[in-house]
Amino acid sequence: MPSFMENTLHSVATIRDQGIMFGAYASDRRAPKTAARDMGAVAARLLADASWVGQEEVPLVGPEDLSMDAMAAIISEVLGRKVRYQQISYEVFKERVISQGASEAFAQGYVDMFKAKDEGMDNVARRDSAEPTLASFRQWCEEELKPAALSEAAPRLV
Repeated sequence: MPSFMENTLHSVATIRDQGIMFGAYASDRRAPKTAARDMGAVAARLLADASWVGQEEVPLVGPEDLSMDAMAAIISEVLGRKVRYQQISYEVFKERVISQGASEAFAQGYVDMFKAKDEGMDNVARRDSAEPTLASFRQWCEEELKPAALSEAAPRLV
């Protein structure tokens, strides 16, 4: 399962206030991104399909693989102002997660997950064997990120 596009909302306040989104990923690592609503739609379709039985893996991928730099460029276009991605170290990322109330163990698990993603974990499903999802990152930004970025009530997270 690739990263949710909704994870970008963790940076909405810094995107709005500073034109920066932070993260522990390498800026040029391309990986699939999927909207949660698309994952939910696939799950609902499979649950409603009486002919689908047993157990199997159903990989999901968004319509495109994007790097954090490409995502920042799309956000810039959607918001009409420059937004850039800034990679932070795993140590700084962990400190930020802990400062928001997470336990040491949870923060370390989060770091371990991001390290695995940065090493290509999200790129294991072959695109030709995966269930495609519909929302492009640009569409998701127009519908979800832009309204959140324009709101003064945007959460201030990592």
